[in-house]
Amino acid sequence: MKRRSIILQVLLLALCIIGVWSWLARPWEAWGSKPAAVHIERYDRVLDEFVSLGSNTALAKMNMEFPRETKLLIENVLAIGHVDEPDIEKRLRTFYLDSTVQLLLEEVHRQYSDMSDIEQAFEKAFVEARRVNPDFRTPRIYTQISCLKQSVIVADTLIGISLDKYLGTDYTLYKEFYTDVQRQQMTRDNIVSDAMNAYQTLHD
Repeated sequence: MKRRSIILQVLLLALCIIGVWSWLARPWEAWGSKPAAVHIERYDRVLDEFVSLGSNTALAKMNMEFPRETKLLIENVLAIGHVDEPDIEKRLRTFYLDSTVQLLLEEVHRQYSDMSDIEQAFEKAFVEARRVNPDFRTPRIYTQISCLKQSVIVADTLIGISLDKYLGTDYTLYKEFYTDVQRQQMTRDNIVSDAMNAYQTLHD
């Protein structure tokens, strides 16, 4: 009798362990969440805060949290000087306070208040890239305003997306600078493919 009691206790314990393990091992969807998805850093918003308000907090964030992005923007994209020059912040702010650039900023705010669809598209693209190449290095993605200079900038494990180059084929300002064929590529739907092509070309 005592032996049967021990066996039953062991069986009950085993069933409890299996039950707990099954509960813990449920798919992420069952928990109401999933592994962290791709997150796009909104550097354009930090930059805009600095430009529009002259915010020292935003400037500090640009230099402390986004040093590579700031250096690339100033030296490579805009080509307005060196990041260490004493008056570079003033030049940068003056550049973005231009009336045409302000129109671009306003339209970017309107069209890109939410980028969750683009984050999901990048996530799918990264899964496919890792399937093809297990050594694929997942980049950090950020947004910027390039003043129509460049659509995408890539460096090592970094992708910068110039949102002002993806405002749609019918965006009025584009008609002054680009052909019909060029404008066909300047849409939200082309962001991920442009970025992935540039990034993978860099690492080929």
